[in-house]
Amino acid sequence: MMKTLIVGPLEVNCYILWDKKSREAVVIDPGGDAGAIINTVKKEGLKVKYIVNTHGHFDHVGGNAEVKAYTGAQVAIHGNDATLMKESHEHGILFGVKTPEQGDPEILLKDGDVIKTGEIKMRVLHTPGHTKGGISLYDRKKGCVFTGDTLFAGSIGRTDFPGGSYDEIMDSIKKKILPLGGFVRVFPGHGPETTITDERERNPFIAGD
Repeated sequence: MMKTLIVGPLEVNCYILWDKKSREAVVIDPGGDAGAIINTVKKEGLKVKYIVNTHGHFDHVGGNAEVKAYTGAQVAIHGNDATLMKESHEHGILFGVKTPEQGDPEILLKDGDVIKTGEIKMRVLHTPGHTKGGISLYDRKKGCVFTGDTLFAGSIGRTDFPGGSYDEIMDSIKKKILPLGGFVRVFPGHGPETTITDERERNPFIAGD
């Protein structure tokens, strides 16, 4: 089961996934509006095991602390973005967005790790380029990938922030995401869902390559 909430002033897609039988859940990118996320957890009777951040930017981690305080979940992020997450409060100020200070993550992810929640299994794909520690989460059984700010419908993540690299993000997309298969559904960090086939055909950064 999955529910998508659009949270925070930058309209981040927060994904709540859970196993229907055990009610064990994972929250991906609780970037803000923690109350709405917590209300969904309450309503569905979920036991949140993990809070997973696809990267450390303030708009994707802003609700971590509140959701963690309520659920007791472990926060997981790639090791290369742990410092970025810790600095999210200061970065938010630069954009005029009040972001709660965040604690240290319990889990430092790396490429190839598997996040298991009930019957849900997601493999961690290290997809740097938007940030040094950007990740995507691939669920082979359900045929979907959560790409954070690496790949969007019709676009790619910005690479002009510190730690960003156009060459790295294109390498991540071509070597880690596109090979997953055309019918794999793509759930990005912002905007509508898409498929790998659609992006191969229509995304100006990828099409014709």
